[in-house]
Parts: sequence; C-alpha cells; structure tokens
Amino acid sequence: MPAVHLGRLELHWCPNCNVPLLNGDTCGICSQEPDPVKVTPPGDVRPAFEYDIELIRKTIDLQWGDGYSERIFSENKIVLLNSCPNLDRMDEVIVDGRVVGTLRYDLRRRFADKFPYQFILRRWDALPTPEKGYVLMDKGAVKPIKNGASALAVGIMEADEDIEPEDEVLILDPDGRVIATGPSYRDGKELLEAAYGKGVKVRWKAADHRPKSGEQDWDLVLKANDQNIGSMVDKAIEFIEDKVKEISLPTAVSYSGGKDSLATLLLVIEAGIDTDMLFVDTGIELPETIENVRKTAERYDLNLKTKTTEGGYWDSVEYFGPSARDYRWCCKTCKLGPIAGLIKEEYKDGVLSFIGQRRYESENRMQHGDTWDNPWIPGQVGTSPIQNWTALHVWMYLFSREAEYNPWYERGFERIGCWLCPASDLAELEILRDNFEEYQRFEDVLKEYSQRVGLSDEWIEYGMWRWLQPPGEMIAMLEDRGVVFEKTVQTDIKLPDKDGILSDERTVKLIDSIGKELSDKELGELYLRANHCVECGICAARCPQDAIVIEEGITIDSERCDSCGVCISSKCPVLEFKVRSNNS
Repeated sequence: MPAVHLGRLELHWCPNCNVPLLNGDTCGICSQEPDPVKVTPPGDVRPAFEYDIELIRKTIDLQWGDGYSERIFSENKIVLLNSCPNLDRMDEVIVDGRVVGTLRYDLRRRFADKFPYQFILRRWDALPTPEKGYVLMDKGAVKPIKNGASALAVGIMEADEDIEPEDEVLILDPDGRVIATGPSYRDGKELLEAAYGKGVKVRWKAADHRPKSGEQDWDLVLKANDQNIGSMVDKAIEFIEDKVKEISLPTAVSYSGGKDSLATLLLVIEAGIDTDMLFVDTGIELPETIENVRKTAERYDLNLKTKTTEGGYWDSVEYFGPSARDYRWCCKTCKLGPIAGLIKEEYKDGVLSFIGQRRYESENRMQHGDTWDNPWIPGQVGTSPIQNWTALHVWMYLFSREAEYNPWYERGFERIGCWLCPASDLAELEILRDNFEEYQRFEDVLKEYSQRVGLSDEWIEYGMWRWLQPPGEMIAMLEDRGVVFEKTVQTDIKLPDKDGILSDERTVKLIDSIGKELSDKELGELYLRANHCVECGICAARCPQDAIVIEEGITIDSERCDSCGVCISSKCPVLEFKVRSNNS
C-alpha cells in the first residue's frame, strides 16, 4: 500500500541524550540540535507499552532463538511504534533514533493457523549467529547479496530445515555474520536440496546501527521535551481561547474515553474554560471505557452529560446487516443520532464542542480542518485544538500531566472506540476475542447473518465482513489460498407502488401529520422512514418544533408540526445506507 501523507513528519532524536524529541526543537537537557528520524508516512508515532515490547520480543525469539531480541534492542530502552499502511497491523519499531525493524501481523500466517506475527529486521550491529531461521551462504554469494541480489539456492551451504515459505530469514556469510534479511521462497529442505533458483529474497541489507549505551525512561524524555510540550500546549490554549471568543456558544468537550478526547479535555480545563463533558454510551463500549468516563468526570469535577443508545447496534443490525469499513451505518445510529439528541436537549441554541480529532488519523480528518459543522448533528460546531498533533504529542502531554488513560492502550490497542468497530485490524480483534467475553455476542450475530444470506464460515474467519468493496490486495491474498471473496452489497428495500404507499397505515399517519403535499420521491422516502425506522433520533433532533417522537418507530405530533419539511429533508441512515445483502 502507498504511503499516506497527512502532515509533516515530526519525530526527531537527540543524538547526545538518546531520546525522542518533538517538532525539531533543541533538546531541553543538552541543547543539542536533534536529527530527524526517517519513518513511513503518515508518521503517527506512539509509545510502545510493555505489552507491545513483550510481543516484539516474543516474535523475534520465535523466529531466531531465545534471547535473540536482547541483541537487537536491550532492556531499559524507549521504544516507539509507527503504524504503516498495510492490510492489517504493521508497526515500524524505533529504538535509538532508528527504525530497527517492522512488526507485522501476517494474515497469510494467521489464516494458516500459525503464530501470526513476523519481525522484519532492518538495522543491526554485530548480531550473533541465530539458533534458527537462517541460511548460511558460501563466500562467492556474499558480494552479490550485499549489492541487493537474492540469495540463490546454489550458494546456500546451511539452512534451518524448519524454515517455511514466506518466513523472515537471516542471511549469513561464511563466518556467521548477518549480511541481509528477507522472506524465503522455499522451505528449509528445498533450500538445501535445490541446485538452482532463488532461495531468499533480500529485503534489507546490512546497515550500520550501533546501539547507544545508557538507560532511558519517560521521565528523561519529558525533561528533554519540556519546552516543546509547553510550546504546543500554549498554542492549543490560545486556539481554544480564540474559538470561545469567536463562537458565542456554550462549550462542551465530546469525550469518548480515548487518549485524544482526554488530551482535549485537559487542554480546555487548562485554558480555564467552564465546560461540560458529553458522553454517549453506544451500548458497545468497553467496560473500562465507561469506568474511565466516570473517573475522569469525578477527578476534574466536571458536569457530565450522558445519553445511552437504547437498543442501538443490536437492534439496528437486524435491519442493516453487519457494519463495514465502507458501510458505517453504526456511527450514525449509535453515536451521531444520540449525540444530536443530547445536544438538542441540553443546548437549545447550539454548542461549541471541542473534539479530539487529529489530521494524522485519516485523510477525511485531515481535510476537515480544525473547525467544522457536522451535517448529521444540528447545533454543533466542532473544533479540535489537537488537529495538528501526532499521537506522540498526545501521549507526551498525557504523561506530563499524569493523566489516567484507558487501560486498553496497555493491552495492545492503538485506538479506543466501540469494541466491534469494523475499522479494527484482525490483530486487535484477536486481542479482544481473547480478553472480552461479550465478543462472542458479535460473532453470533455474524454467524446468524452469514447463514441467513448464504455466506460461508470463511466470510467470518477471514474478516471479510469488514468490507463491501475490499482492497484488491486482500482479494488476491484470499485467491492465492483458494478462497473466493464473497461480496455483499447495499440493496434497496422494495417499495410498493404509490397506491400501496398511500394505503400504508404508518406512512399515512405521517403524511396526515405533516400536512404538506409530497412528491413521489418524498412519499417513497417517507414510507422507508415510517416502516424501517431504527430510532436513531437524528430527525427528531433536527425538528425545530420538537414535533417528532421516537417511540416504537417515528410519529409526528400534528399539533406541534408547522409543515416546515425539515424532517423530510433531514439525514436518515435508512435512506443513506439501505441494507446489506449477499451479491448472488
């Protein structure tokens, strides 16, 4: 997948103190000018927590022998991760100011019931001969390999017989020194027995990387970045103050229980703004998220205003089918509808809502800018004081304030949201499946749906439910395994003819209440709203007369309705997303 450029690459490193620095400013300890760290865009770098570090070490040791990870990076090192564009989780691992390798969740291995992670070594210094996962080349093969040629089978003198195709292999010279690394074309026995052909593809050649001595910790990192953190906080507070002056509305922070909304909340508090804290319980929140919301409100003595989605996902999935990355009806019905209702209830004239959105998260959020109106949420002006922050900016700020963040970050999650979000990687869903009992409820939904529309078990096993239009690389990988991607599509609900619509009891009640002549198109849409309402509340939130009631479907109070027609033109998930069905 190509690199995605969403902003400047902000990561730098002090060569003297051996710590990461933000924004390229001088080190706060030694005043040294930092070196830029070359990472793959978008460069949304984050800390590696203990779970992540142990996973990296486990992966390396499984590939090349117990304790081998200690030679690649020792204890007491600051380790950073940089998420790279890929079909699933893939993180560059940054130590001592260099990318030493990449941790990849390999879908081919996962689908073959193998340990799914592989470590791709990129920089090393004087590594010992590994116990396994290597090929030893003859003297004549060394120079071509150092020049980038593949390791040919004819030049292999020794090889670990347990190597399998696609395994990451260390390529050694006759003295046992690592000169290159890359995936194997063949299994171990074939590497030894083949008289010709390619053996191992050279992905990375030996590059100088001398590990720096000295212990590191986050206290040292924060000290080195004290001025950087202070500067970015000052700019964010100035932004918040300007927005409050510019937009004369009550203020609130939209809180999700994740790191970005926590950082935004603390910045608004530091700015001295009297703010409310808004939270929507979608019904698919992790228990730790709910607890974090409660504790955060208590700790900072905030007025917490909440709304709980009644039924939410579990009711709506019966109509729409499972949500997908390119079919996110769940965001509209489970979050935006309830937050629109909450804002209407609490802020009659609208609200200035501070939201933890960052440009480095996605192209869509980059294009939003720092202030925007959401067409699904009337009355809300959204703005983000951390729009130009990377994840590392956020984490350094939270560490500096000793903030209590959601514990799922320390269990392998990069982001926190609704726990069954289709945007999740299979790597994260696997963590969830192993540590969260309610995940079985979602798998039961997938099984029921797949059986109802005639999809195979592979549709669930390979995570095919996460797309309507999957990336070509995913399709190709499945085809290599002999699996046909079973496509699902959005399908129109079949409408009755005009006479049928006009004789439908629910629709007629709405027509009579609106008291306005409707076009055939509007009649058809009204029929869908009346008969397939998922009770998200978006239309009720948009009604200026408070005439819409959502209770066992949609009804209109004819005494309040002034026939303005806003409800007919308002956004509606039922019209926007249709339903998901098998494309057969």
